[in-house]
Amino acid sequence: MVFSRKEIEFRYQCRFNGKEKIRLGVAVALINLKNEILLEKRSDCGWWGVTGGKLDLGETVQDCAVREIKEECNLSIESNNLNLVDVYSNPKEGRILEYPDNRVHLIDVVYMLSGDFPLLKKSEESLELKFFKFDGLPNLIVPPAMQPILDISKLI
Repeated sequence: MVFSRKEIEFRYQCRFNGKEKIRLGVAVALINLKNEILLEKRSDCGWWGVTGGKLDLGETVQDCAVREIKEECNLSIESNNLNLVDVYSNPKEGRILEYPDNRVHLIDVVYMLSGDFPLLKKSEESLELKFFKFDGLPNLIVPPAMQPILDISKLI
């Protein structure tokens, strides 16, 4: 399943309606030795994004980063190797997510980790995992991932 641009624009909105709840997410951008970024083709919409997910109650953001990379890529990492990129919360970046049962204002803590990652294995949340050059990114990237990817490209 691949969402149309119209479906993505409906799902990733920029306006509040007052019914949103805050959802904190954590993402880890893996950068390989060729300075390419790992993106996942998401199974929920067929568009590409940075690996990561929702912070669980009682979990630190660093623990969430370690857990999400293990779940989504089958990669064990150490939290002390993570480099903070930024915290992203701007609703104008499509951070108001419309789900069938709720709406959330997505706030993401984004980390970067550079290294050699030869044995990644996708989870059922992903259709594909692939490294991309920053000048050859796919067209269908979920809106909340765009600014972090742009910022990371400037750090490489």
